[in-house]
Amino acid sequence: MVKITVNGKVYEFDSASDKSLMEQLVDQGANIMAACGGAGICTTCAIHVKQGKFSPKSQAEEDMCLPEGQRLTCQCRPLEDSDAELVYS
Repeated sequence: MVKITVNGKVYEFDSASDKSLMEQLVDQGANIMAACGGAGICTTCAIHVKQGKFSPKSQAEEDMCLPEGQRLTCQCRPLEDSDAELVYS
């Protein structure tokens, strides 16, 4: 299990699960908007990574030209304990 702190609250991410970071955060009570339902075509689930290492950017994230440090929770996976802030909360 990897711990990820989002907006000051600690969540656990199960890297063995097929669920996305967004799905796992929502399952644990996080209030994350997902206008596209996790398809990676909007930015409503975006986080700004303050600390930690994440999976390489998906093609969807590359195509969106997200600002430095910004990731989509529906597309990325934390690789180590991390700290982030929701861009839209």
